[in-house]
Amino acid sequence: MLTNMQHGGVILRGLRHQRRLTLDELSGPQLSIRRLILIEDGVDATPGELRELAVKLQCPPLVLRHGLAADRGAEIKQELAGADEALAQGMSAKARAQYAALVADPELGSRPDLWRQAELGLALAAEADGDLPDAIERLTHLLNVLAPLDEQLPPMAYEDPEETEQRIAIALALCRCLREVGDLTASVRIGDLAFSRELPGGWTDRGIELGATLLAAYIERGEQTTCQALATQLLEAAEQLGTPRALRAACWNGATVAAMDGDARRAAELGDRALAAHAQLTDPRSTGRLRARLAENLLTYCPAEHDRARRMLLEAEGELSGSAASAIDLAYCQLSLARADLLAGDATAAASQAGELATRHPAALNLVADAHLLVADALRALKRTQAAAEVRAGAGEKLEQMNAPGRASKAFAESAAELEQLGDLEGSTRAYQRALSVGDLAGY
Repeated sequence: MLTNMQHGGVILRGLRHQRRLTLDELSGPQLSIRRLILIEDGVDATPGELRELAVKLQCPPLVLRHGLAADRGAEIKQELAGADEALAQGMSAKARAQYAALVADPELGSRPDLWRQAELGLALAAEADGDLPDAIERLTHLLNVLAPLDEQLPPMAYEDPEETEQRIAIALALCRCLREVGDLTASVRIGDLAFSRELPGGWTDRGIELGATLLAAYIERGEQTTCQALATQLLEAAEQLGTPRALRAACWNGATVAAMDGDARRAAELGDRALAAHAQLTDPRSTGRLRARLAENLLTYCPAEHDRARRMLLEAEGELSGSAASAIDLAYCQLSLARADLLAGDATAAASQAGELATRHPAALNLVADAHLLVADALRALKRTQAAAEVRAGAGEKLEQMNAPGRASKAFAESAAELEQLGDLEGSTRAYQRALSVGDLAGY
């Protein structure tokens, strides 16, 4: 018999989660779903049930009884620390292999805390490698294990600060990855749900970072009113906390929202505050990402500053290359450098670099759409207006699929203007109608 009822239930549930088995899949003639629920809740299992579970889970019965040996648990903690260090140093392939070896240990699930840490590390390493689908699958599974999306969190969920931080970290990474593959609807849904569920625990650095990640998804959707309200809420909360992490996160995307509003002075002020807050932290990846975002704002809203933006981007590229930045982070920086090439008059180089980045990262649909829009701008600068209109309309279709109606409508409208310039009135009318249709669907 199990000597520790609750401990035995935790072991069984952890092993089941590690193997991605539902209660239905683990049940059988001698083990009903109801009986499994009782065992996972701490009811004693019979020797026969333990044997049947051991066969189905492909692990020794002793593991079901007692979990990992203490010395093995200590070894795993050391191995996790090594993988964490490799990821922090930007060695994503090495970290991914180390995390994968740990996750493949059939007994790891008997320590759910260690399994979740390894699984999250593996997801982040996959993201850093540019393997967004794998990262999304792992993060989705982890979030469903810790906080099923269709369930309200019980009050006790907030009693363990470490578990709360882990829930937020998982939701934050999932929101970010979904945004990058272009599923803006899911990105906002995950971010909104996690943001509202975790707020009862009070504002924290991680909570504000989650809000800033959600804000980035709203920025991609072009929902300006929502962006303004959320940016204000996050900045007020960050100022109350007064910590560098909170201020960096709130000012970072707040600068983008201010730039979207045409308030260059406010955007510069928030950008400077974000950099000042970041100077108190040690995080080369975020330094590069922050610098690249501020440079991107310059290119978008102050194009005459393209030389200054290029210098910032080259510095950011060096910071990202020598850090734990993901392949997608670096690709965005390089795409902004291509934009700087276009503004400097080298449309051919801009089109070539943007097209190459879109081909290199096909799963990152948001990046692909941005790259195609840049290719269209470059083609227009090269007087290849017909090709520009076609590429831009294709980007509009991608943005519509991503549920970014504001940006999709703008892409179709610009394509229509290009076709009108060519004298293709029929094609131009269709494109304008498409722009209005997409806008109307979103309430624009």
